[in-house]
Amino acid sequence: MHMEIHDKTLLSDIQKTFSDFYPYLSIQFYRDHHPKYEASPNDKLIDPQKTIGEVRKTHVSALIEIQPHYHVVNVEREFMERLGISVQVMKKEKDQWEQTTGLDNLSLKDLNILGRNSSDEFVVEDYDQSFEDEY
Repeated sequence: MHMEIHDKTLLSDIQKTFSDFYPYLSIQFYRDHHPKYEASPNDKLIDPQKTIGEVRKTHVSALIEIQPHYHVVNVEREFMERLGISVQVMKKEKDQWEQTTGLDNLSLKDLNILGRNSSDEFVVEDYDQSFEDEY
């Protein structure tokens, strides 16, 4: 996945593009950088209806590449280095989004699978499918 990001890009558009590729993951934007394996405080969360230009100091366009084999820590670092904005990758855990603290060394593909496996909807689909396979 490639995203061209410029000052007029809405944070919500970046989130949507990311989640289209990784449906059990999302990204949130924060005012301050967080250390590896640590959570970002909720009071530093940035409104996704803001544009990139409204929330960063460096005003250059960037082409961000995010591949399934990239580790979470590398994706978060890429946003900080290229755009000067802190992001936190979130994983779907049943009906909630959780920060991926402690999972920063997992690939996006593996983390997306973990999120998928924790989804009740996925478990029910697999359960129903196993009955269909028997007949």
